[in-house]
Amino acid sequence: MAIYVSWFNVEKVGESSTLIKKTMVTHFVDYCVGEKYDIIVLIEIHSALVKPIGSFLAEAYPDYTVTKTFGGKSNWYLSLARNDTSRYVDAVTLKGLKRKVIHFSTSVKGGPVLNSYFAHFKSGQTTLTASQLRNAAAKAQNDTGGTWLIGGDLNWDYSRSSELVLPENAATFSSWGTETQRKGGLLDWAIFSNNLHVKAAGSGEFKRRFSDFDEMLGSDHKPVALQIGSGL
Repeated sequence: MAIYVSWFNVEKVGESSTLIKKTMVTHFVDYCVGEKYDIIVLIEIHSALVKPIGSFLAEAYPDYTVTKTFGGKSNWYLSLARNDTSRYVDAVTLKGLKRKVIHFSTSVKGGPVLNSYFAHFKSGQTTLTASQLRNAAAKAQNDTGGTWLIGGDLNWDYSRSSELVLPENAATFSSWGTETQRKGGLLDWAIFSNNLHVKAAGSGEFKRRFSDFDEMLGSDHKPVALQIGSGL
């Protein structure tokens, strides 16, 4: 069996957000839960709404454990871990930023034991961004022994991934072929150990239900959904 993970930088969704933005976030979570995704991560939930949204998700989806984690000034991560396959492990602070990297462990019958990490990395494609990504990959490799994935808003254009000088066994993948951030840049993609097979899952469904996912009329980012298995 494969492992399914997804994430969405919702850019501080809150009461003042447009209806289409709220609808897109709701559909994203509901679709992923309906398809029994193992890990679902929302990035940049406004701090004023993290408790009510978190409480709603916990009540609506009892088969998942909802965890809120500090994600930077005025915003948080909300994550859902499927109870029968996944667990929230911990969170560590990103180098140079008051933001966390959140860590999950997932195990499915016939599949890999996956350690996955998600964060909102430093914006601007700076040397700090590159350093954070390199350090995260190196730490994932050292801590897990070699079956891992890093996702989230990487804030580094996928076309420049070769400039990061990642660990020898690291591979990269993007489920989108065009920019994932409204201002430009394919910034939402994955770094993972090369003993995994990673492919897109769900992108076609998002486009079919809401063209706005592709056009980014609601949120400033596109969601990412991946299917992960063993081997290449």
